[in-house]
Amino acid sequence: MKRKRIAAILCMAVLMTGCAGHMDQNAREEQEIATLDFDDLTQNQSPAQNENPVQSQENPESAAASRQQESDMTSDSQENTPAPESTSREAADNPQDTAETQDLYAQFLKNEVGAVVDEQYAQQGYNVCNLESGKAYTFAELGQYVNESYFDPEHSVKSSYDLAQYTYVQSADSDARNLLIKFSGLGIYAPDDDSFAVYVIAQKNGQLYLTAMYECWARSYTEAYKNGRLSSYGSGGAGVHYADEAVILSDGRQEYVCSTETLTGWWTSYVSEELYREVFGDGEDFLFSVIIYTVGDEKFYTYDMSECTQEQILLCETYINRCSDEIGISWVNDTAVEAAVKERCAQLNVSRDALNQQDKAEWTDI
Repeated sequence: MKRKRIAAILCMAVLMTGCAGHMDQNAREEQEIATLDFDDLTQNQSPAQNENPVQSQENPESAAASRQQESDMTSDSQENTPAPESTSREAADNPQDTAETQDLYAQFLKNEVGAVVDEQYAQQGYNVCNLESGKAYTFAELGQYVNESYFDPEHSVKSSYDLAQYTYVQSADSDARNLLIKFSGLGIYAPDDDSFAVYVIAQKNGQLYLTAMYECWARSYTEAYKNGRLSSYGSGGAGVHYADEAVILSDGRQEYVCSTETLTGWWTSYVSEELYREVFGDGEDFLFSVIIYTVGDEKFYTYDMSECTQEQILLCETYINRCSDEIGISWVNDTAVEAAVKERCAQLNVSRDALNQQDKAEWTDI
C-alpha cells in the first residue's frame, strides 16, 4: 500500500514537470515570434529610413553651397525690395543733386526754369526798363523784357522781336558750356535794320544766371565763336573804327582782352585837338592813323604813316613828337601790344590762340 502511494506521487510529479516544460516552450516560442515580428517591422520600413548613416549625413561642401545659395536669394530679395519712402524723399529734397543730372539750359528754353540776374550783369543805362538783379526770368519773360525795352508803343509800329535763336559756346577758360540767346529784329538804329541783342546764360552750382549781354545794330556787329570768343567791330563815323576781342568765361563773365580804336585823318585830333590844329591847321585831311589799344587797364598808342607823302610824314612826325613831349603819350610798336595781349590772356587763364578761332557759333531757331 505504501509502495502504491509512492508510485502515485512520482507519476504526478512527472506529469507536473511535463506540463511546466510545455509551458516554458510555449513562452519561448511566443518570445521568438514577438522578436521576429519586430525585426520584420524594421526591415519593412522605407529605404530612406534604412539608408547607411554615412550616406544620410549631409556633405559639408554641399551644405556650404546650399547656405551660400540661401544667402544669395536673401540678398536678391533685399535688393528688389523698394527703398524706404524716407530715402526717396531725401533725394527729391536735394535739388542740387537732381539738377546735376538734367540739362538746365534745355529746361530754360522750355520755360521750365528761370535764370537769375547775376550781380555782375551790366545794366543798360539808356533803356526804359532793366532786368532786376536777383530776380529769375524764364525764356518767355526774358522775351517780354526785350519787347518792353526796344519797342516804345508811342514811337514804334512793332511790338515784338522777329526771331529768337540759341547756341551753345564753350567757355574760353574751361570746358564748361554757356548758353547764348539771340533776339533779332529790334530796330535799334532804324526800322528793319536787323539789329539784335544776345544774352549770356551760365550754369553755376545747379542754378542758371543771366551774366552778360551785347547788342548789334547797323553800325556794329559781334561774331560769336564756338570756343567762347567774341569778335566785334563797328564805326563811330567815317574816320573812327572800333574792334574788340572778348571772351566768355566759365562763370558767364564777358571779359575784354583787347579793344582797338583806329582814328584816321582829322579824327586823330581826338588825341589832342589843340596840338592837331597847331600842327596841321585847317588843311586837307590825309591818311595818317593813330591806333589806340586798350588791354586790361592799360592804353597803348601806335601810328601808321604808310599812306602819307613825304611832306605829310614830316607833319605827322611833328604831331607825334609833340603829343609825346607835351601830353605824355607813349608811342609803342606792335611787339609791345602783342606782349600785353599775351599777359592779359594769362590773367584770364585763356590761350592766346583762342583769339584766332575761326569756327563760328551755329544758331538754332527757338
